[in-house]
Parts: sequence; C-alpha cells; structure tokens
Amino acid sequence: MSVPQNDDESPAVQPETVSASTQVTVTESPVVKTASRTVTPFVVAFGVYLTLFGTSLPGGAFQGGVIIASAVTLIAMAFGFGPTQAWLSGPALVGLFVLGAVIFGAVAFGALLYGGTILELFVFPLSVENMVKLIEVAIAALVSGVIIGLIVWLADGFGEEGDSI
Repeated sequence: MSVPQNDDESPAVQPETVSASTQVTVTESPVVKTASRTVTPFVVAFGVYLTLFGTSLPGGAFQGGVIIASAVTLIAMAFGFGPTQAWLSGPALVGLFVLGAVIFGAVAFGALLYGGTILELFVFPLSVENMVKLIEVAIAALVSGVIIGLIVWLADGFGEEGDSI
C-alpha cells in the first residue's frame, strides 16, 4: 500500500476556504504523517489476520474489514481527506465492494450448481473451513469498501452540484 508522500518535513499551515465567509486553518504535522506511514502496514496486516483466522479464533470478517478501513482513515486524517480522496480511485473502491458482493453471491448461489441449497458449504469440493474463509474475505471487502467510501467521501464534503469540494 503506497501512502501519499509529502517531502516537506516542516509543519505547514494551509488555509482552506470552506465558504465565502469561513476560513479553516489546517496544521500539518510531520510526526503524525511519519507515524501513520509506519503504522499503516501493520494495521492492514492485522486486519487481514483477523479476517482469515476469525473463523477459528476471535475476530472475523467484519472486524477485519473495519480495521483495514481504519488504516485508510488514519492516512486520510494524517494527509487530509481531499488528497486521500484524490489518491484513492473511486472505481477501485466500487470494485472492492462489487468484488465482495460477487464472491459472496458466487459462494451462496454456487451451491445450487452442486445440488445443494443456498449457502450450503458442504457440497463444494473445497473444505468447509476454506469456503468460510472465502466468505469472510468477501464480507471484509464489502465492509472495508463501504466504510472507506463513507468516511473519506463524506468527510471531504460535496459541493452544490454534487461535485466534491
């Protein structure tokens, strides 16, 4: 995961105009940026761990998806929601959401092709544990895609015609 880079290591104050009469001052901290760059890979790895091993240990798809989304939220809070929104690809987030839905739907209705009922995991040639992990990955993708989209796009705001500010 590549993080938006800012080579300026000194704190900068950037005025950001919200409306014609209001001006917000944002202070950038190199400590927060460095810490977020350092911690993010570990947070993502922990989210993937919870997703994959949540079937037999505490955790699961929802918790893993939320933790993965929290890593992107951490980046957004350190570098700003506008730059993070520009860094994230809208189609990639939609793809993450659609990928999760397609995997879940394929597993759910794929059982019908093997002569089972919807979400009957015993009919697949893979073990039940592997099928559950596949469902967990699908749910984690759905959850992380929705939460990242909500936090990053809603926090940055929308203009009068629906365009992002």
